[in-house]
Amino acid sequence: MNFSQCIDNVSTFVDLKRVATEYVIDFRQLNFDELKTAIKKTAPQYYNKENVKSTIDSLVLNSDRNVRVLFEIIIIEILLNADDFTLKFQDLEDEVLNYEQYIIDESNEFEGYKDIEGGEIFKFVLETAWDFNDEVSVDEQNLLNKIKNKVGITRKINNITEASIGKYPKPENALHTKDEIRKVRRILQTKGLLFPVRDSNNVDYDIIPKEIANTLRELYHMDIKKYGFEQLLQSKYVRNKKYLIKMIEKTGYNMPKYPTVPELQTIVKENMTAHEIIGGFSAFDGLDKGTLSDWCSDLDLTAYGSKPEMIDRIVDYYDNLKQVVIEDSADDRQIYYEFFGDLAARNYSLLREQGVINKDLDCEHFFEQATNYLFEKKLRVKPLMMAGTEHADGTLSLNDKLILWDNKSKENNVHLADHIKQFDRYIGSSEKRVSVFIVIGPSFTPESATECAKYSMTHDTLILLITANELKELAEKWSNAHPEESFPLGFFKQSGRFNKDLISI
Repeated sequence: MNFSQCIDNVSTFVDLKRVATEYVIDFRQLNFDELKTAIKKTAPQYYNKENVKSTIDSLVLNSDRNVRVLFEIIIIEILLNADDFTLKFQDLEDEVLNYEQYIIDESNEFEGYKDIEGGEIFKFVLETAWDFNDEVSVDEQNLLNKIKNKVGITRKINNITEASIGKYPKPENALHTKDEIRKVRRILQTKGLLFPVRDSNNVDYDIIPKEIANTLRELYHMDIKKYGFEQLLQSKYVRNKKYLIKMIEKTGYNMPKYPTVPELQTIVKENMTAHEIIGGFSAFDGLDKGTLSDWCSDLDLTAYGSKPEMIDRIVDYYDNLKQVVIEDSADDRQIYYEFFGDLAARNYSLLREQGVINKDLDCEHFFEQATNYLFEKKLRVKPLMMAGTEHADGTLSLNDKLILWDNKSKENNVHLADHIKQFDRYIGSSEKRVSVFIVIGPSFTPESATECAKYSMTHDTLILLITANELKELAEKWSNAHPEESFPLGFFKQSGRFNKDLISI
């Protein structure tokens, strides 16, 4: 979501004022709409590189250690690696605590500083800093940061080292409380880095606007999200032990004696960028143009151009991969449901990139499966078994009547007149009366709503036109609000285009 979109969706007036604090003069004197306009006018200041750098400096050397620690976890470790730089409010808090516990667990098994020249000295300085008053002052933190950068200690190794002496994330390895996380979240909002937004289902999210995220990634030398980097390193073009060792050695890293490929991949992720592992550190380093061209071809990307251009395409491809969390690994339909709107619109390029489809014909079949999943798992109404081959894509019971639905996966608008005879056959051949016939597509022509009205004048069946995105939004909203209840199918008794305002959840 870009900066302007974030401002349009900021949760409350109080949140909007908080976001305005850093760059909008006299923000307290403005009303809601005036404040939105003022923030949009000052937008470039929020993602100006020098401004963001100054903000980072104020946070990493903040007098409150909770701010120093949580800033890096929330912004760098979590949100810059999240899809669309966005997470639900509650999910972000859980992710913070999960990360802190992960570091503590790692410190009990792994002493990463020992693999780095100067790592032992860094640990000694760290222990010394903590000795006085059981805290690290701003001046001591500044010195530690300089030593860390000089020696080559990564954020992860720094955190593990602190945890190994019982000081991370807080003394005695105590986790932060949610109140502490929320306090720092508000500080990050006043600094203009973190925006609180709310969607149409009244679900609150934490987000870094795209423009600010790009500036942060530049400052932190990040060119790819963690998930994308992991997938990139699984490619046969870089999953080669000799190649990985050669590229890591160029960084000056103290290589383990007998490293495995997974160990080498971990070193790469923590010490190199995606551009560096592919292209190296000079024009004649890394993979050659022929190999890069082959890799681009495998990904259905343009397979010609300069070496930097092809590397950019490959990195962008993996950076844009979304991490789909599967609730039920035994139910493949959940994957199709995650890409419901894209299947409806036949977004072939994205679906192939994400590994959802292998051939174009998969779109139609998977769209139908995703719809079944939506009704069964999200709306909690069980689709009925259907006999024969000449029938709609799905059937639901509505008291003594039926609801039928049909999926129309198209690259353009669905024009109902092109399909009305087919739908009429389905309705006419039904053993029970059909109360509503639902057509699910990517979008509809304006004339289609008129066609629905014409049909209802001469038939007892209503025809409802609903887009895949509208149906998914409805399903998510219902599932969140009523996790144990079945959806009242009577809400679908509408004619023409779907009107969500007629449904109360």
